Amino acid sequence: MEDIINKLAEIEAAASHIMDDVSEQKKQLALEYDQAVQDFDRAIDEETQKKTASIRKELEVRMKEKLSHQESETARTLKQMEDHYEEHHKDLAAQIYNRILRM
Repeated sequence: MEDIINKLAEIEAAASHIMDDVSEQKKQLALEYDQAVQDFDRAIDEETQKKTASIRKELEVRMKEKLSHQESETARTLKQMEDHYEEHHKDLAAQIYNRILRM
């Protein structure tokens, strides 16, 4: 009977040791999982920042191109208006004068 009790005690001790090992492995896996999550989050944040910076640079380039285009269009329109005025300022002045007289 004592042999059976000793064997049961050995089995219980072995089972307790196994449970302790499993608990320790579980803690280690939890730490590894937490580290993996942190690494993943950090990688995603870095990738997001890179993409955001890339998009921002692209938008700045587009904005500068559009601004340059608008400036050249404005200069061209202003030049056309000045040329038109130079060619027709006498006619325009006469039209204004005639309108004033009709009032």
